Amino acid sequence: MSVAGAAEVVRLGHGVPVSSPADKAGPSAEQVWRAGRLPAPPRRRRRLRRTASSALTVILLAAAAVVLYLRFHHGPLQVTGVAITRQVTNGCAVNVTGRITTNGSAGTVSYQWQFQPQSGAPQPMSQSVTAGQDAVYVTVAVEGQSHASVAENVTLQVLGPGAGTASAHVVVSC
Repeated sequence: MSVAGAAEVVRLGHGVPVSSPADKAGPSAEQVWRAGRLPAPPRRRRRLRRTASSALTVILLAAAAVVLYLRFHHGPLQVTGVAITRQVTNGCAVNVTGRITTNGSAGTVSYQWQFQPQSGAPQPMSQSVTAGQDAVYVTVAVEGQSHASVAENVTLQVLGPGAGTASAHVVVSC
């Protein structure tokens, strides 16, 4: 219902919007029809949004590349140290444990145990190392004979990759 000469339109009933066309966020249909096109948003916001979006994309791509590089790139296996860490008496034998420290890459470490006085030719052995494992523990049993005390020098020698040795004096008493 409208009153002649009045500039205001009155609407009654459920579901009739209370706001006027001037309250809308965007241009009205009449404004678009008269102007022929939509007004462009301010250039500064559009340029800032585009620059921020591009910068965020580049940062995310760089972070993903760093994560993938650190996850999948491992250098070749290298031995960084050798040590005799423990001697445990077990009846008429002594178990000697050695630690071979690595750089954490995957591969195979070759080593041998040597005994002085020589009780036979050394037997080369190997141990697999998984990626992320920075130490390998190897054990040898030095056995005594009858009811005597035996003194030996036990040497852990790494054959590859890299080199290193560690020795310990072992006394076996039966």
